[in-house]
Amino acid sequence: MSRIEKRVVALTVTLLAALSSLTSTNSAMAASPSPVASKILTAPGIYIDTSLFTPKILPAPAILLAHGFGGNKDSVASEAVALQNAGYVVLTWSARGFGSSTGSISMNAPNAEIADISKLVDYLATIKDVRKRDSQPLVGISGSSYGGAAALMAAGLDHRIKAVAANITWNNLNTVLFPQGSSSTEVPGPFKKYWAGTFFALGSLSAPLAGPCGSFSLAWCTAYNYAVIHTKPDAATVALLNYSSPSTVTSKIAVPTLLMQGEADSLFPLSESSLTAQQILRANPSTPLSIIWHAGGHDGGVDESSRLTQATINWFDIYLRGKKLNFPKFQVTDSNGSISLTDSTVIPTIKNSIQYPFQAQSQTIKIPPIFGAIVAPINGIPAAVSSLPGLGSALTIAGGAAAFLPGESTFFDSKPLTQAISIIGSSRVRVHVSSSASDATLFFSLVVRTANGVTKQPNGIVSPIYLPNIPAAGGDYDITLPAVVLDAAVGDRLAVAVSTTDQGYALPIDGRAYTINLVGDLQIPQLSLESNRSKTSYLKWPITALLFLILCGLFIYLRRVRDLNVEATTGNVLVKVDHISKTYKDGYKAVSDLSFEVERGQVVGLLGPNGAGKTTTLRMLMGLIFPTEGRITLDNEAVYPGSPALSRLGSFVEGPGFLPHMTGRQNLDLYWSSIGRSDDPHLERAIEITGLGSALDKKVRSYSQGMRQRLAIAQAMLGMPDLLVLDEPTNGLDPQQIKAMRDVLKGYADTGRTVVISSHLLAEVQQTCTHVVLMHRGYLIAFGPMKRILKRKGKQVQSLEEIFLELIGDDLVIGKESL
Repeated sequence: MSRIEKRVVALTVTLLAALSSLTSTNSAMAASPSPVASKILTAPGIYIDTSLFTPKILPAPAILLAHGFGGNKDSVASEAVALQNAGYVVLTWSARGFGSSTGSISMNAPNAEIADISKLVDYLATIKDVRKRDSQPLVGISGSSYGGAAALMAAGLDHRIKAVAANITWNNLNTVLFPQGSSSTEVPGPFKKYWAGTFFALGSLSAPLAGPCGSFSLAWCTAYNYAVIHTKPDAATVALLNYSSPSTVTSKIAVPTLLMQGEADSLFPLSESSLTAQQILRANPSTPLSIIWHAGGHDGGVDESSRLTQATINWFDIYLRGKKLNFPKFQVTDSNGSISLTDSTVIPTIKNSIQYPFQAQSQTIKIPPIFGAIVAPINGIPAAVSSLPGLGSALTIAGGAAAFLPGESTFFDSKPLTQAISIIGSSRVRVHVSSSASDATLFFSLVVRTANGVTKQPNGIVSPIYLPNIPAAGGDYDITLPAVVLDAAVGDRLAVAVSTTDQGYALPIDGRAYTINLVGDLQIPQLSLESNRSKTSYLKWPITALLFLILCGLFIYLRRVRDLNVEATTGNVLVKVDHISKTYKDGYKAVSDLSFEVERGQVVGLLGPNGAGKTTTLRMLMGLIFPTEGRITLDNEAVYPGSPALSRLGSFVEGPGFLPHMTGRQNLDLYWSSIGRSDDPHLERAIEITGLGSALDKKVRSYSQGMRQRLAIAQAMLGMPDLLVLDEPTNGLDPQQIKAMRDVLKGYADTGRTVVISSHLLAEVQQTCTHVVLMHRGYLIAFGPMKRILKRKGKQVQSLEEIFLELIGDDLVIGKESL
């Protein structure tokens, strides 16, 4: 690093430190007082255990923060601290039957748990540190799941609550526990036995000495027992479930309402938030209301809790403090239908819309007329596993093997798509069903079927259907498919999947047979969306941000290589790396704002010392991990874990691995069949390019290191993918083997395809590659054609080593042959 650059860095650090001290007026809030615990009498014999969090600056608006089912006030302590640090008085409490609070569980009954919340508002009214408005405490309420329903019901029944934020909760317990996906009948759907049993077990465990019903009230214990025995609700159970449902009070909610719902949620699906929103707006159209569909939920998914906490703070800042902040009408997390199992730092795309999901336009997808015949086995065994409580679809194989059992399921496929489609919301279809019995229990879902045979069922979410009194000739029924967020690429097929069993639900004991065919086409929702990388981040200090950007611009200007004159490639671009960055959970930033393009027919070297970010870049290029920022496309199609674009990519990373007792050919066949393919027409071409010859039919244990490398390259070439990605392909080879490998890579590029290799051997890359990407400490130093890279200040440079010595300078010790 030059002296000027070092001075710029030092100046940047000094100025930012000074600016930080100038803008830290509220930093003392991080050291807010510890919470104060107390027990409040809310009804005869009912004591509610509470904790009060107060910020540094008082008086302040108050937030009631409710916990989820099975938890207590300690479960939401971290969120309470975040709200406290944001300047709010926060009151947490353990609901009846949980923690140290007394009473029995009535699932947010208005005359029990919700009445307790009104008493807590009374308590806040007595605290001088709580800001008042019109002589009443200025109060908002928030909660998730069980706490979310409590928040909505309290907002509808207590006019003193001025704003509400509810996450992953229910609209109506009847439609949640007995979901009915057919609008052609009004009877309850199949009993959601696994989730209901999970709830009941959590309530029982909270007071094991109280008997089999634990802390549940007698009415709820009786209702659960009836549902388990009869697999349907009686009139008393329906009334009880309605009494504890926000749907009964949504017409009274006229305060700003934020509804957050999880995509990975087989308990309270996305449709619950849509129902709540429609009911609120139907009664009070001017009510400020926003919806966020995020990638989390009761089944896990992607943890977006930090973002949701900030969204909740922003919501209360707007409506309790009067701050001028932009807040989207509808925001959705698009994780492209796939969650990385190799890296927990998935950061999906956030998209905004000026429409609510239930306002989407409808698009018709043609489904060829076909006939499906399926059976329901006696006693429902074996049963499909679309999802399990708390795990979602994690135990299914590619979303299909466990969710769709042979003979028990059928698919109605569209033709291959000619353009990519994003579906956000509920699709609809009309079907004709006949049954060997007088009724039918079925499970519908919308799936994507990729060109390589993979079936993707978004988060294992299904739409349960119970159809009574089916005519002998069958009947026509309108089906609402589950609300999902999914992407389908060009060449994929959309399919309506129908199953007769699902382990999460009560099933008919007798065996029966069904015939099903579609009446009409699939109707999918289409919303106008825009990607949003920064709208949820609000600049608190504009002056600081402006100065920081100026300094960054100056630093980048001094760092860039102005005399290389390397222009971005254009024309037949295969790979585009567009401003990608990668920051890991520990804060380490491995790649920073990296951009380059790769054309067909090129051999591109990704070069740099250890720690340059080469391996991280390759992992993002191969779809193993998501970039924190930016995107990568392969032939104009986005690259991400599970992306269809990866079917056109072959890779060899971190050394070859083969079964030594098998021949090279057997290893290749085994690999090819293991990814669901057969009879590769390009196998002989791959063998020819790699020069394996007769060695292909020898056992791998007899191979030299060079032959193992060749076999690994041949494996990556199977199917002759458009892009070949290789990490240190010449590692461990002798000079003769390295020369042979060089010919292999050039031969592959001569077929019109592209090779990207990562290496630290400068001399070898200089002889192999047509183009070079130079990286150092996560940054792009230069990229372009090899000949132009080597031409410095009007004269030819002999080696890449000289380039690195000049560009990187004295902060890197460089050897003669490698970095």
